[in-house]
Amino acid sequence: AFSDPKSFQKQLRARWQKHDRVAYVLYGSKRHMMMKVFTRVSMPFYKFGDLMFLEKIDNAEWKKFITRQFKNTGKKIRPALAGELAGLVDNHPYYVQQLAQLAWFESQPGCSAEIVFRAHETLMLQLSMLFQNMTDRLKTTQLNFLKAILAGEEKLSSKKVIEKYGLGTSANVLRIKESLVNREIIDLTEGKPVFLDPVYRCWLITFYFKMEQGKCTG
Repeated sequence: AFSDPKSFQKQLRARWQKHDRVAYVLYGSKRHMMMKVFTRVSMPFYKFGDLMFLEKIDNAEWKKFITRQFKNTGKKIRPALAGELAGLVDNHPYYVQQLAQLAWFESQPGCSAEIVFRAHETLMLQLSMLFQNMTDRLKTTQLNFLKAILAGEEKLSSKKVIEKYGLGTSANVLRIKESLVNREIIDLTEGKPVFLDPVYRCWLITFYFKMEQGKCTG
């Protein structure tokens, strides 16, 4: 991390804008941070170039990729199960490959649903300390808000939901939502809050709130 990131960005832009016959591609998975860098008037890279939003790799593509990689190493996984594996981590590229590797290690030579779900639990446990530290930094109202999302509540500013989860007031709900976006725990997709980290979402359901297991893949 830079001690003065804004100053570094100013220096970088000052040099880059003088370069000819070269193109730079800056990319990242944290949309909130990327939007801040390129769309805020006060930021050095404001309107520096074109913004492109990439969709997630389709589950059907993951299904083919995982099946092929297992086959290339002398192991087997059913295409449907490969798709289910990717779906467990919401088709998140980093996690799909990590989970597939854990399942591959246990496959002798075939992979079963039991192996995939066991690998998924192992992945959550490997990240448990990190997730616990993240969670410990959250306020009670922020945790209650996350629990409401996980429970499938849609009208988060309604009186019923506010009272049920102890969220304070409708104005406070907006502040909680903004704070969780700034912490990069959730993002807003068409105004709806969604978890940025699908494994953290499942960890909260399984180990922290101990909710119904079915909600983890919902």
